[in-house]
Formats: sequence, C-alpha cells, structure tokens
Amino acid sequence: MKKGVWLVCILALIWAGGGFSTRAQQATEGLVEVRVRGITVDPQGASPVVLLEELQGGRVIPIWIGVFEARAIAMQLEKVVPPRPMTHDLLKNILEGVNAQVKHIVITELKENTFHARIALATGGTVVPIDARPSDAIALAVRVHVPIFVARGVFDSSPTFDPGTTQEASQSVLKRYGMTVQNLTPQLATHFRLTSAEGVLVSDVEVGSSADQDGLRRGDVIVGAKQARITDLQAFDSELRQGGEVPLQIVREQKRLNLLLHVPAR
Repeated sequence: MKKGVWLVCILALIWAGGGFSTRAQQATEGLVEVRVRGITVDPQGASPVVLLEELQGGRVIPIWIGVFEARAIAMQLEKVVPPRPMTHDLLKNILEGVNAQVKHIVITELKENTFHARIALATGGTVVPIDARPSDAIALAVRVHVPIFVARGVFDSSPTFDPGTTQEASQSVLKRYGMTVQNLTPQLATHFRLTSAEGVLVSDVEVGSSADQDGLRRGDVIVGAKQARITDLQAFDSELRQGGEVPLQIVREQKRLNLLLHVPAR
C-alpha cells in the first residue's frame, strides 16, 4: 500500500478515536463520579441511607432509600449470594439474556426533596435513558459494575455527610458466619410485628451456612448474647470477637428462644 494511503488511514483512525473520546466526554460532562461508600441509618428518621463518595475530592452525600433497597445494596457490597435471584439480580439476568448493557447510572436531580435517577441502557446500537429510583439504579449498578454519576448541580446542592462518621456507617450492616445483621429501627420493628425496637435484626441467612445450621432464621431479633443485653451491632459484634459457643437470646414471631451460635475464633 502506498505511503499516502497509509497516512490517510492513520489520520482516519485518529479522528475516529478522537470522536469516540469526545462523545464519551460529552456523555459525562457536568457529572461527578461517585462510589458507594456504605449504608447507614438516619438517627433522626431511622431510615436507611446510602452514602455516595466523590472519587475526586472525597465529599460524601447521603441519599435516603427504602429498607429492602438498602438490603439489596448491602447484600451485593457484602457479596452475599441469595439462594434464588432477588429482584435486582433478576433484572441483571434479564438484561444479560437480551444482550442489553447498562453503561452507567446518573442521579439526575433533587426535586421536592426526592432524588431522581436514570439508567443508561445500550441496546440495538443506541443508548436509551430509563427513569428509575436512585435506590434501584444503585442496586443494579453495583451488580453489573458500572460507573455511578451524580449531576454536579445535585451534588453541590445536596447535604453533605461527614466522612469522619463512616465508621458508624460501616456498622449499620454486619455480615458474619453466613448471616447478615442490621440495627433494628422502629420501622423494621413494626414491619416484623415486634413489640419493641430493642435488639439487632437478622435480615438474611445463607442456606447451609454456620448460622443456618445453628438455627438462625431471617426475621429473628437478637436481644442477648452470653447473658449480655444486645442493643446495637457494636454490642453484638463485641460479643462475637472471642469466638467459641455464644448463647443467644432471640425473639421469633413474638416468642423468646435460646440458640447456641458456634463462632470460629478470629
């Protein structure tokens, strides 16, 4: 091939690559990329909150979400595999089955104290924006491992979260020995028809795990361990640290039961 033709081809490739780069840049222009830093609970409203941390800068903003969406996000962050696909796992499987690809998600606006989001879905050679709740969009994004963005105007105008409190946020959900445990709130107590909001809630138990074999069930509320009163995850975690056989006092369907949890030494 003549040198002139080679030069034209090289220039065409450079131009095409630049065009792709420009389009990608335009798609994310005015957006702040974030990652999910963790799940916590609003101490005032006792509602779950997902924390989104800016990749470049470290600012953290909270987005209030529902209990079950918080569980869906936390399960993926903790790499908990349910025995059957949950709603967001099913959505991921459907998209993969029809060869549709999630490119990214964007928290687009904050309107009347409600966050809104869009899922960028690539299908048939085009990218289709799909309206979604931020909680559902985030739960899907962490499953398909795509970037999460927040519109810069939303990020700048949203309340910020003190990164110094993220240790508390990391303790809003605890996964040990095949069980996922979270702080009990008045809303959760009402949902599970409990008479008190004291204790920690077992929100999930992996089939065949140590917790499952020891008899723990989803919906159990742990109120005591080794005769000590359990009021939150920090208290429960401290009772598990030495390992061994840990007698538990739980509430199941408004009945008090005693179980023995076999905890491996750390």
